[in-house]
Amino acid sequence: MAPKSGRGSHKSHHHKSKAAAAASAAAAADKKKKDHHRKVVVPSLVDITVITPYDSRLVLKGISTDRILDVKRLLAQNVETCHLTNYSLSHQVKGGRLSDKVEITALKPCVLKIVEEDYASESQSVAHVRRLLDILACTTAFAKPRRSSPPESKSTRSNAGSSNGGQTASTTPEARSSANLEGLDMVAIHPTPKLSEFYDFFSFSHLASPILNLKRCSSGKESRREGDHFEMQIKISNGKQLHVVASVKGFYVAGKQFSQSHSLVDLLQNLSQAFANAYDSLMEAFVDHNKFGNLPYGFRSNTWLVPPSVVESPSKFAPLPAEDDSWGGSGGGLGQNGMHDLRPWATEFAILARLPCKTEEERLVRDRKAFLLHNLFVDVSIHKATRAIHQIIDSNIRAKDRVLFEERVGDLLVVVINDETDESLKSSLKVNVDRLSNTSAKEVDQKNLLKGLTADESVIINDTSSLGVVTVRQCGYTATVRVVGDVDKTTSVQDIEIDDQLDGGANALNTNSLRILLHRCVSSGSQGLPTPKSSPDNAEELTCLTQKILNENLTKIEEEPVVSERSVRWELGSCWLQHLQKREAATEPNSSSSEESDQIEHAVKGLGKEFKFLKKRDEKPAESVTDETKEAESDLYSKSEGTDLCSQSNRENTGDELKKVLSVDSFVRLEETKTGLHLKSLDELVQMAYNYHDEIALPKLVADFGLLELSPVDGRTLTDFMHLRGLQIRFLGRVVKLAEKLPHIQSLCIHEMVTRAFKHVLRAVIASVNDVSDLPSAIASSLNFLFGICQGDKNDTLKDDHALKLRWLRTYINKRFGWTLEDEHQHLRKLSILRGLCHKVGLEMVPRDYDMNSPCPFRSSDIISMIPVCKHVGCSSADGRNLLESSKVALDKGKLEDAVDCGTKVID
Repeated sequence: MAPKSGRGSHKSHHHKSKAAAAASAAAAADKKKKDHHRKVVVPSLVDITVITPYDSRLVLKGISTDRILDVKRLLAQNVETCHLTNYSLSHQVKGGRLSDKVEITALKPCVLKIVEEDYASESQSVAHVRRLLDILACTTAFAKPRRSSPPESKSTRSNAGSSNGGQTASTTPEARSSANLEGLDMVAIHPTPKLSEFYDFFSFSHLASPILNLKRCSSGKESRREGDHFEMQIKISNGKQLHVVASVKGFYVAGKQFSQSHSLVDLLQNLSQAFANAYDSLMEAFVDHNKFGNLPYGFRSNTWLVPPSVVESPSKFAPLPAEDDSWGGSGGGLGQNGMHDLRPWATEFAILARLPCKTEEERLVRDRKAFLLHNLFVDVSIHKATRAIHQIIDSNIRAKDRVLFEERVGDLLVVVINDETDESLKSSLKVNVDRLSNTSAKEVDQKNLLKGLTADESVIINDTSSLGVVTVRQCGYTATVRVVGDVDKTTSVQDIEIDDQLDGGANALNTNSLRILLHRCVSSGSQGLPTPKSSPDNAEELTCLTQKILNENLTKIEEEPVVSERSVRWELGSCWLQHLQKREAATEPNSSSSEESDQIEHAVKGLGKEFKFLKKRDEKPAESVTDETKEAESDLYSKSEGTDLCSQSNRENTGDELKKVLSVDSFVRLEETKTGLHLKSLDELVQMAYNYHDEIALPKLVADFGLLELSPVDGRTLTDFMHLRGLQIRFLGRVVKLAEKLPHIQSLCIHEMVTRAFKHVLRAVIASVNDVSDLPSAIASSLNFLFGICQGDKNDTLKDDHALKLRWLRTYINKRFGWTLEDEHQHLRKLSILRGLCHKVGLEMVPRDYDMNSPCPFRSSDIISMIPVCKHVGCSSADGRNLLESSKVALDKGKLEDAVDCGTKVID
């Protein structure tokens, strides 16, 4: 009904206009406020003045985005204050005991004062002692072993070459590479590194340690004074023994409470000139080592090579101070002591998936909570998984049934199974929960593809079934922890308490601390592992184990088709959709693709004359790959457009098929992409995704390598680059073929294929060993089989083993990766493969120079321990990734302020 004319109508219209104007003004004000809130100040250098307890002034170099927590980290790295632990920071305006979250920009003037605090609990005093031991660890923990290496076998000695363990400049593959460079008038930038020198960067063993020995001593409670925590016996560098008491107010010598000092360093410096001199020499060495300070602390053994101190006694792994439980250290993380056993994981993950996420601000809050909760879940799961595996190892039983252990604790289900001894067949155990529930491969592919095609900023958090799974492999066992509890819909987000990570994340879980020592006997440890067998028959059996496994697997794998198994990662669907949308945008008249090309061309020209060869080198592979991609793309989408010529009724029926498996919002989101994919059937979508993977995505990856947009440096980064684009590692052979003019990429791919092939052999060997005490011998024998070389024509056995290895390796790589290995194995960098193999299998080895040109480079004493190898979904922020990519693009275009702006938002 039309409104009536007259004054009333005019008044009504006037009020409506006024209300609309007011609403518009309010919206504009809110937008302005949000824009002001979003605006990030470009970080700048800030001088932070700190007044120490010694009345001296330190000037620390920070940045404007730092907080008090960051200032404390800078103080922990400074030679004058590194030994202080129990203190607070005060400000003349903001007051005392500043919170760790206070921003530096709020402190004007930026002058802080260190205020020493009482050691209210024994744990605080213990932490102070641990910090001192941690600082001094550089003088003892990383020194090379004093004793000489044990005698090698005759076969090893006869092929070891000259000095330095046989690793001479004329024999090692790395040295031969250097020689080849010199023949091409190229000189190596740095001498070939040696494994025996791996820890030399951290070692200050040339200096005398200020403390030779420090241990706690027991004292009766009746003899303690009020406020005392514990007592210590300290032997300083000149051999003098001191009996020191830790108390609430600090540290003092027993019977001389008047000599009390707040820090242990101050006390010892006052008591002993020898300690003072040794400590000052160490601090000077730190400054000489790094003029910017950054004193190292918090050492953890978290690499594939153990500290040299372990070599002298493989059965005793002396922990570094940061993880020494006798001084309150730990492996980090938040999953110990069963504190979160009964946490309602299923409910909390479901609540996070329902949180508001329409705006960037809402997603920022949601993503942070999800990140913290998922990290806590991963920590708890890894502890539970490794504890279950250790219990099975302690029992020394390998049941015939694959399922060895099953336990439910609250919402968590822990299942441990035996690994397959036939590792030529890819294990069906995946992180994806659908694989665990025996869902068919076809259904998994369809689900993953639809997940990617309908993905938004919440795709990872919404998939709670994948988020709630952690897989851990160790010593031939696989433990899976997943969330199986019911969701309590009455719980609200306010009921979820998620603590921040300790020390701002600096004390994250170190999975290497959950190692299993392989040389520990019944008399030397609490794990109760049996004494290693010394039977000659058993040794011979272990030596032949790798040969037996290869022979059995070779027969099976030769019957399989080349690259038979296919699967779809959800990232492939997401990248495919983005590619389609960019393709549509590029055809529009106002497309900015030509403008971006001009900007990239200008950026390349700006590199200077010395970088012209990069552009010339990269133009050819990139151009050829681009042409192939365009041709394949044209064929692919001409086929897809042909399928669209079907009748309207057929298209509607096809749409109904997707409507049955997608939510309304997901289907609408796919329809709004205007790609026409919502009209396809599930089978058509999967087949088109396969075609996109093979004909477009893989060539595009190689083109990015050629343009240096992606620069993988090892197998891990190569795998990450491929997985983020939904590409399968099985197609590494195709990448090698496409990268014909990129030899460094070809070499990287071949090394990764060989590493993965060796991984399956070694895992099968480990799974075939019934007694954990036999693992060092079995692993060393397997490594010798895989890495050792055959010299001369006298030993027919070695020649047969070498022939078997090459035949199996060529067959495996051809079947699994679609690549025919020729003579590339002669030029492999064996140390790179060994490193990758240890990372993938979980080995910790002795840091010594292995003679890779001998039949037996490894001994059983070189294999120290096995650590957990963990897999889980990474909980990341889509908005953060987009900002990071925007920062990179802005940096490439020379827009520094925009790059810093986006980068700062990512950090915040």
